[in-house]
Amino acid sequence: MDTRPFLALFLILLSAGSAGLVGCAHGNTNSPLPATAANFLFVANNNLSTISMFPLNTTGQASMGNSISSGACMGPRYLELHPAKPLLFLSCQNSNSLVALSVDTASGALSLAAGPVATGTQPITVAVHPNGNFVYVSNLSSNTVSAFALGMDGSLTQITGSPFATGTTPYWVEISASGNFIYVANRDSNNVSAFRVDPVSGVLTQIAGSPFATDKGPRAVALSGKFAFVPNRFANNVSAFTVDPASGALTPVPGSPFAAGTDPRSATVDASGQFLYVPNTVSNDISAYSIDQNTGALTPISGSPFPGGQVPLQIEADGGHIYVANSGSNNVLVFSVDGATGALQMLQTISTPGSAVSFAIVKSSN
Repeated sequence: MDTRPFLALFLILLSAGSAGLVGCAHGNTNSPLPATAANFLFVANNNLSTISMFPLNTTGQASMGNSISSGACMGPRYLELHPAKPLLFLSCQNSNSLVALSVDTASGALSLAAGPVATGTQPITVAVHPNGNFVYVSNLSSNTVSAFALGMDGSLTQITGSPFATGTTPYWVEISASGNFIYVANRDSNNVSAFRVDPVSGVLTQIAGSPFATDKGPRAVALSGKFAFVPNRFANNVSAFTVDPASGALTPVPGSPFAAGTDPRSATVDASGQFLYVPNTVSNDISAYSIDQNTGALTPISGSPFPGGQVPLQIEADGGHIYVANSGSNNVLVFSVDGATGALQMLQTISTPGSAVSFAIVKSSN
């Protein structure tokens, strides 16, 4: 595929820039940042096929940004950052493809590094292997995971055997910190597929016991140490598992599943590993739990659930902050995390021009 029109759109629109709007939730957080600011929040606006960029200050809050077309990437759905390089991988839900974008960490400017490369039908979540050599994409309507090798020149090449079969309607793909295992939440077969990853080739092999049963509608997987947490959107709860470090097998935690709000669709664990946060897309709030470090059992923290935006889809922890993308209210909410209690306090509402379905934070160290 000729990628020149895609690259031209990025460069032209980045130069022009269309103003985004940032609304203050608390305090004066809307003032411009110094030109030297080198942390950026990128947001995929699925319905507009655009990407918004906002500079972030040292407190994790955003100033005015701009939006650009995602070009040949129609229906941008999920942004994922490379673990060591300023590269963003973006799934293109409506054009059944994946692109890699290079980020200028001084200006936030994007340029096309690779792609579009073909995936399965309706690619959703993207995961990058910790070694930085492999990229995996869940294909919602193909019931598969596409796997790509990342070349030194930024090229993406499909791995032998890809795409790999999963359960029905795989929404989420997550890689363990060790890089040994990949987990896929299969919404309509009510289970999680688990694979061992070949560290040299990137090939996936289903592990013994996979798939592992959940409650109804597993929508995501959050990993933290020896535990895995799976929000079940049709059962309004969270399944909790212990993870065998040798085999990758999942074993239900006593008391699992644990009650959540209405229609939970993603999850994240804070930097300390003590607290789990789950956004609920119908009750429009965030369930927050303390995690028993011995058993993995979940206990709602005081104040939970915390008010959120409309139709929250993605939640991620970054340092002492929690970010939530809200596709219904077209914004990203920023919360501070109380390190002692896990309680959330709203800091800022970052308005986006379209349906904010996912985001990624790029730092100068990437």
